[in-house]
Amino acid sequence: MLASLVLKGLGLPLLGTVFGSSFVYFLRKQPERRLMMILDSFAAGIMSAASFFSLISPAVKQAEANGNIYLLTCCIGFFLGTVTFVPVDRLIKRRFADADVNSGKLLLWAVSLHNIPEGMAVGVVYAGLLAGKGDVGTTAALALSFGIALQNIPEGAIISLPLNAKGKSRGNAFVMGLMSGMAELVAGIAALFLASFVSDILPFSLCFAAGAMFYVVLKELSGGFRDEKYSGTSLTVFATGFFIMMALDTLLG
Repeated sequence: MLASLVLKGLGLPLLGTVFGSSFVYFLRKQPERRLMMILDSFAAGIMSAASFFSLISPAVKQAEANGNIYLLTCCIGFFLGTVTFVPVDRLIKRRFADADVNSGKLLLWAVSLHNIPEGMAVGVVYAGLLAGKGDVGTTAALALSFGIALQNIPEGAIISLPLNAKGKSRGNAFVMGLMSGMAELVAGIAALFLASFVSDILPFSLCFAAGAMFYVVLKELSGGFRDEKYSGTSLTVFATGFFIMMALDTLLG
């Protein structure tokens, strides 16, 4: 029963990406910049709320029960999660800087890297559920999966629609969107596997995933907040996404 729940929880985010990528078969043009900003801000709101309510809060509760040293590991985990992806991001962008823009390689790698922290977050939470640690309940774990799946819908569209507009066939653009979701699934399975065997460092793992998600929010999804033209709309949509994820986690948890 629990194994089936874990499989569903890991698969839900991928289904969100698949659904979003399928928009390429129904929409004929690339989204306008305003819409892209709105989608990014919505995703940022969901990820920020998920980082706190689904990852940091359970980690701190468990750490408080185990002593101050565990609280310190939460802080270290969050810091390392935030900074670890900085050199990786730079390496990927340098590697594909000269790639043909229409090939979509840079876009695919950038979004796949962006999806890894989300997959890690889901995997670590389900590892805590399996181990009976981390103050994570069944419904709260599913709420996290659903929240990530919800924000993966626009992410899938953000990959497939621009690639189709740049000359990729719809089938090819859809597959590239699907591949970005597969990166998230692989990261989730890897995090589940590792955290299950090292359950004593679950608070560290939860906070590491939260830090990585905050890196994505601040680096990749916050452009609309700095743009004077779209800042008001972006902040409103961010608050909406945050509210939805907070409600899912607190009401269902």
